[in-house]
Amino acid sequence: MKKKAFWRVILLLYAGLIFALSSLPFRGGEPLLPVPYGDKILHFAEFFLFGLLAAASSFGRKPILTAFLLAAFYAGTDEFHQLFVPSRDASFADWGADIGGALFALLLVVLFLRRSLPGARPGFILTGQDSDKGE
Repeated sequence: MKKKAFWRVILLLYAGLIFALSSLPFRGGEPLLPVPYGDKILHFAEFFLFGLLAAASSFGRKPILTAFLLAAFYAGTDEFHQLFVPSRDASFADWGADIGGALFALLLVVLFLRRSLPGARPGFILTGQDSDKGE
């Protein structure tokens, strides 16, 4: 399996996991992360990973922008989906935490690849073009 195809499958599986977890009714009681804004931290982390996987999948001619738009769109559909799950609700604050996590992941990808690590091809991930071949 090619590298991009592998990461796209992983991204789809992760999106399915997010959907499955969002389909579970929230049971009252202790929060999953019992710290201030623990819910937002979990949303941030969830879409931080989504952003990394979307960047690794390298979609389109501008993969970083495409990864961000994909993450923001999927986060929005996830929040919308929660409107129909008992004891769940949609929240713009949760969506903002999701977008923030994806954005932070993508900013790290850009900064990391700009350092031109041995074997890395920053031109491809940033522009969708192979910098070695000038495509």
